[in-house]
Amino acid sequence: MMGGSVASEDAAERSKPRRRSEGRVADLLADAFRTELPCEASVAARLAARARERRPRWGAGPEDTDEDLVLRLRDPRVFGTFAEDLSADPTLDATVQRALVEHVFDLLPLSRTEGEVIEVESRAPPHLLALAAILVEGEGLTILHVMHLVYAVFLNRSLVTGVPRRTRSVVLGAILARSEGEENLRAVYAALHLSAVSETEAVSELRRLLDDPEVPASLRRSLASLAASEDGGRTELSRMARKEGLLPADLEDAQSPEILANIPRLPARLAVAGRRFLQGA
Repeated sequence: MMGGSVASEDAAERSKPRRRSEGRVADLLADAFRTELPCEASVAARLAARARERRPRWGAGPEDTDEDLVLRLRDPRVFGTFAEDLSADPTLDATVQRALVEHVFDLLPLSRTEGEVIEVESRAPPHLLALAAILVEGEGLTILHVMHLVYAVFLNRSLVTGVPRRTRSVVLGAILARSEGEENLRAVYAALHLSAVSETEAVSELRRLLDDPEVPASLRRSLASLAASEDGGRTELSRMARKEGLLPADLEDAQSPEILANIPRLPARLAVAGRRFLQGA
């Protein structure tokens, strides 16, 4: 009897470190949320539980550990899907939802030097503009977010058409109506946006923007000039893109392969609205 009791006690003692270790592993995901967002421990625990529930959506299987999930969630495509899913969760406070969206943008790269190649096309969440719309609704869209949007859309125009028209229109309007920030950057975004959608939609959007008193008059003139130019704004837009570091600074030949491949022409039908605005200005 005594030998059996000692054996049982030894077995129980051996299991204790293992349970404590498993506890630490189980908390790793919550700790990552708490540190990286940051947020309260109770919120982090709820987010960790949601992440484990949704891991099949990211290609993760039941054998994936919390360490694996932490690494997956550092991919902005994965975290973007997660943030978008939770944006419709009524049990999460709006501030938490916005913090999740903010973190998506934090994970996106920006060019550190003019010559650096940015692989945003393969890394940006497909519904990045839907996430930006959440920031617009909470009046939290900053010029840094606009920079991320410009870089992402420059490399992948399908980000614009990958969300409903109303969503992309809200984001476009909010970017142009900002009272601070570089107008050149916002004009580049508008041109990229208008070149990505159908010609009919682009005409409608340009007319709306040119009639919007919340859009600075100087920015409206810039858009009208781009639209009215004979080359669909390509020459001026390439200059603007160079200024923002989207193209090499010494690239000035409008017919160079890099410009022809990366700088769009605005739809021809926009010229009428652009000229009409300039004539009345």
